[in-house]
Amino acid sequence: MGKITTITGPMFSGKTTELLRLKSREEVAKRHSFVFKPKLDNRYDEKSIVNHNGIKEEAIVVNSPLEILKNVEEYLSSQRSKEIPLVNIFIDEVQFFTSDIIDVILEVSKKGINVFTCGLNQTFEGKPFPFKDKKEHIGTLMALSDFLIHLDAVCNHCGETATKTYRLGESKETVVLGGTDSYQARCTKCFRK
Repeated sequence: MGKITTITGPMFSGKTTELLRLKSREEVAKRHSFVFKPKLDNRYDEKSIVNHNGIKEEAIVVNSPLEILKNVEEYLSSQRSKEIPLVNIFIDEVQFFTSDIIDVILEVSKKGINVFTCGLNQTFEGKPFPFKDKKEHIGTLMALSDFLIHLDAVCNHCGETATKTYRLGESKETVVLGGTDSYQARCTKCFRK
């Protein structure tokens, strides 16, 4: 069985940076990996995972979790996989997929491949972040993970440790793509103000 690692935290906590750091370690160890990102997340680049500091990693852009599984299965059935085994997959912004992502992650790990994901743990309302179809939320993935990396940020309001994502503006939609123009990291006290 492959291991499942989930990286969570609020906006600006370095989730994608940590995902890219772990990917870089696997490169040093010469372990082959695939990197996936949801098509929905095109904030900084359409074909790469990009952190808020502009560090990039080319990714396979997919619309659905089943496309991740299809890519993995196609590679495993290829001659190339016998020469260069697939050891890991990395998935950025996991919360933007449907709940099927959980089954796909479990299926990939059953194939002996490690799965690393990162995503928001809470909405701007402080609730567990639901997957796109709202059938499950990030908490389910966290519970099924072998390893959790929970990151925090710095409160944009007071400078204390931030564990919440605060949205600027009036939108009540759960998913509103944006960066510092739309969101701030906040401590619990400043989040409630």
